[in-house]
Amino acid sequence: MLRTTALFALLLLLTAASCRKDKAEYGTLELQFKAYYDDQPLIMLQPYVYNDTLDVMFQRFNFYISNVEINSGQSVDPRQLIDIDFVDFDGVDNVAAADAGDLIQVEKVPTGAYDQLSIGLGVPADLNATQESDYPDSHPLGKESHYWTAWQSYIFTMIAGKVDTDKDGVFDDSSIGYHLGSDPTYRTVNLAHSFEIQKGQTTRITLAVDLHQIFKEGDGYMDIIAIPATHTIANLDQAIKAMDNFQQALHIE
Repeated sequence: MLRTTALFALLLLLTAASCRKDKAEYGTLELQFKAYYDDQPLIMLQPYVYNDTLDVMFQRFNFYISNVEINSGQSVDPRQLIDIDFVDFDGVDNVAAADAGDLIQVEKVPTGAYDQLSIGLGVPADLNATQESDYPDSHPLGKESHYWTAWQSYIFTMIAGKVDTDKDGVFDDSSIGYHLGSDPTYRTVNLAHSFEIQKGQTTRITLAVDLHQIFKEGDGYMDIIAIPATHTIANLDQAIKAMDNFQQALHIE
């Protein structure tokens, strides 16, 4: 009889727990990423002024995000929403596409008020210790184009473009190949932002990044003629500098 009573009590507890679980409420969070160049939407193959002597046009701009968390001042434990994902502006070829940006949707986010968003820029060390052959092609880390065998690292941020040094309107004077990666370049951005997730509703946060600011150096910009690429370990300091800038260039719009 005691065993039967104990079993019945256990069933009641499990039923109650199940009911509480069923009553949990969720909404959807959308992270909309937009790219700019100064105050202009970033469009691939469109010319932009780099400095007084150079014009640039970009062919690629993409990057990994990771360990995306939201938090509330009432909670000491952040809630992780995304372990790894990929933001890609390579196909942005008009203003409408630039305005739409790249949208990442996270479903089943618990309802409530939040006041902080945290985003990792790059691939954290535990995942960076893996390689693209460990994943299917459909996985964000399954991109052969973004695994850097020589550095045993993913390319966290890929920027490619062409440079016009003589202002003749022809971008054939130099190329940019800033492939930023390796564990020392991983950065985290913590953004204070109040937002609410409501049951069955979609909340959108728009994040903007200014590509020109990634090349910031002192009162001007990096010398992309002297250092047009970051393809060897000798360019690690330049990669770190660019990722430091990226950390400052990403903000909530």
